[in-house]
Amino acid sequence: EHGAEVLGQPPRDLTKVMAELAVGGPAQCTLRTISTVTGLSDTHEWTLTNAAYVAEAFRSFFNAPEVTALVAGARRDASDLHEGEAVGRYWHDVVGHCIDGNLQSLLDEHCHVLRDWLGYLRPDSEEQRQDAVDGIAVAMEDSLSLRTSAYRVEVPGQSSESARTEFVPHRMRSRFAVAFGHQRLEEGGEARIEAVSRAFNSPFWPFVLTSTSIGQEGLDFHLWCHAVVHWNLPSNPVDLEQREGRVHRYKGHAVRRNVATTHGPRLLAGGVARDADPWDDLFGMAAAQRQATDDEMVPYWVFPDGEARIERHVPVLPFSREAANLPRLRKTLAAYRLAFGQPRQEELVEWLGANLPDEDLTRLIERLRIDLSPPGLPQTANLE
Repeated sequence: EHGAEVLGQPPRDLTKVMAELAVGGPAQCTLRTISTVTGLSDTHEWTLTNAAYVAEAFRSFFNAPEVTALVAGARRDASDLHEGEAVGRYWHDVVGHCIDGNLQSLLDEHCHVLRDWLGYLRPDSEEQRQDAVDGIAVAMEDSLSLRTSAYRVEVPGQSSESARTEFVPHRMRSRFAVAFGHQRLEEGGEARIEAVSRAFNSPFWPFVLTSTSIGQEGLDFHLWCHAVVHWNLPSNPVDLEQREGRVHRYKGHAVRRNVATTHGPRLLAGGVARDADPWDDLFGMAAAQRQATDDEMVPYWVFPDGEARIERHVPVLPFSREAANLPRLRKTLAAYRLAFGQPRQEELVEWLGANLPDEDLTRLIERLRIDLSPPGLPQTANLE
């Protein structure tokens, strides 16, 4: 209403900063991503509103003390700036950080797996697309908004009045590694276990999740994790399979890494359409090159081309009982897959592991394993 002159002299770096904001701004990246993965237009009110909702969560995320220290610590000094650029604008540092870390690519991958994980596999109608946008935005906001947890530990020390050992309570803050359970927040209140699970199933913190046996069955931790550290070994291969099955699931992190490594260069060389989901294209390319001997598990559950694997870390002490049990568990784990569905599985697994050499056991598994994949259609079938 008052004209452009009230804004004053345009900054010399205005064009560059606007371009950076368009490329790496969290709101702009979110807007493009949720539009492509759901099929809802990026000009639709629902898409715009939810992109702003997620951007507000990003604002809180980047204002956290730990993140501020990381971003500001990598701030460029004046010698790296062009003439007219300002030093010390934190919001500009955030945009530069998002560009350097390729936030757009990260959100493309995250929203793709979120869409499938939340059950919005093929949203066809506008109502379904709106529901998908809502669900993805809420899940992202939850993961970005996880607050600092407070833990109380007891540190043993020498009593000043006697020779007795006393335990001194000490409070600790944790944001990057948390326990799988209800979290007592530093500012009071409690974060539910569901919020911790959603936050871990994101590319944001926490990056390490510790759990008792409560976390070894019926839970998904595969979206951004493919490594399991066994603090202690289970007594049977069934529990070992259950633990590692938490990160070995549909479109898991290791699978996506291998698919991207194998087909990513060809996808980028050919170009990605403006409204296309790049991860739909990647998995489409991987499925198109499936071998005749492969079943429907490839490439969505298993994709061996590449170096990424489900990592098993077992920090056992040398000459301990668990050091001796680890080779036995590895061998009987293969036998357990052969005994799946059989009565008295543990006895059969124990017998196979004790009486067959590794080579014979491998051949027996290939010949007798139960194939649960759906039957394929005959090649001559008329699909019309």
